[in-house]
Amino acid sequence: MIGRHDFNSEWCGQEVGIVRDNAFFELSVLERENRLRPWAWVEARQGAGLASRALGAAGFTQVDTQMPFKIGLARLQGSPSLERAEVRFADQEPFHVPGAELADFAHERFAVLPGVGMADLNRRYALWSEQLLQADPAHCMQVLVGGEVQGWFLGRQTEQGLELTLAMLKRGASISGHLLYHRALLAYAERGARVGHAAFSVSNTPVLNIYASLGARFLAPVASWFWIAG
Repeated sequence: MIGRHDFNSEWCGQEVGIVRDNAFFELSVLERENRLRPWAWVEARQGAGLASRALGAAGFTQVDTQMPFKIGLARLQGSPSLERAEVRFADQEPFHVPGAELADFAHERFAVLPGVGMADLNRRYALWSEQLLQADPAHCMQVLVGGEVQGWFLGRQTEQGLELTLAMLKRGASISGHLLYHRALLAYAERGARVGHAAFSVSNTPVLNIYASLGARFLAPVASWFWIAG
């Protein structure tokens, strides 16, 4: 019912779980406690059919709500302001994403974990970036202006289409987040992608406005809950 979350375990150096079967919340208090005991923390995702009171009764606290969306890429239009931004895909020119150079993430549920600071969050994104670069370099890009890297947009091909996984500005970037996203989505369209999908925190109003302005269609939100060992 609770499986190991391999990536988060690697990132934080502890055993981290994720609820795989919501029948976990129907167990007795003692059985739930026994299944939680091996983990430093556990994430559960609440969609339709799972009541908040069941999560709260099991000791989970809501830490975020993720907003899934889909966006058509083929109909996006360019603009003169985008022409100064150059794109280089990792299958053309390999690169790495240095965690120390990332702009700080203001909307991140993992910030609630004890002892986790901005450097830890940036390191998480750098590790995640490396996985994506290894798995699907054809959908991972740098965005540059005047030959200087301004940010990164990393995706991967899934059964549902192109996942727009990570968008990250470089610390001190001279471009806006909107320009980064718009230019990257155009680059995916130029490579033949027609539809992109992903999710982001509903607290991240700037990203919500970016995707809304680019014509995204938003889907049913999914709440994220954490249980953290005392």
